[in-house]
Amino acid sequence: MPLTTAYLALGSNVGPRLEQMRSALQLLDANGITTLAAAPVYENRAIGMGEADPFLNTVIKVRSKFDPEALLEACLAVELQLGRLRSKAWTPRTIDIDLLACGELQLETKTLHLPHPRIVERDFVLQPFADIAPDFKLHGQPIRAWLQKLPIVELTRIADKLI
Repeated sequence: MPLTTAYLALGSNVGPRLEQMRSALQLLDANGITTLAAAPVYENRAIGMGEADPFLNTVIKVRSKFDPEALLEACLAVELQLGRLRSKAWTPRTIDIDLLACGELQLETKTLHLPHPRIVERDFVLQPFADIAPDFKLHGQPIRAWLQKLPIVELTRIADKLI
């Protein structure tokens, strides 16, 4: 099976956020998902969660032998290992791992939409994505062009490296 290159978004707003994100990288690696690049880590407001603690967010470029559905399953398994409970949408979380894109593949199933449908709405995804892959094309435009169209609000760079 050919290797898949993908981009994942990592976020956390409960507990030791940076440590949980680093633990996620280690668990992904232990499951055959190798991190090729990691963007700086940004802190931002918790969108749609009222007074919840702010999030730390980053984007990583990975390589694995998994197809997109299996890669998503592996990400969900890591979330579970790190204490993520999926009770309802828009709740605080120890770790969140979103599959953003697998190359230029476009896919829509019951469980997975590629590229992730809300990338272009989220500064906390676009900024770190642009940091590691500014020329990656999304809907025919480079990530950096999408970022330039979006106002960045309350996004603070807090760490240069996750790894």
